[in-house]
Amino acid sequence: MNTVQLQKFISDNSQVEVIFMQIAFEYLNSKNKKRQPAKRWNEEQITRQAEKMYAQVVEDLYNKLHTQVKANRFTPAEKWIQFINQNEVLDGLEESMIELEL
Repeated sequence: MNTVQLQKFISDNSQVEVIFMQIAFEYLNSKNKKRQPAKRWNEEQITRQAEKMYAQVVEDLYNKLHTQVKANRFTPAEKWIQFINQNEVLDGLEESMIELEL
């Protein structure tokens, strides 16, 4: 499994992405309002920044998981999924996202 596959698995099986993106948009919009009018980002830039932030969250999770799973990107996805399900990683991640403050 690689980070792209992990990101797809997370979005298909949990609300983590939705919750994170909502929090990220609120954070980025409030930060954007503090900028001078000429330097404010448009919606597309805010979306790109939120997506980058989420990609970093997935990357960090991947790095933590691959040491726990004792696997790499060539290890079959089933081993990753089994570990994620057995350890309720997605449930814990959703709870973390709900409590997240940026």
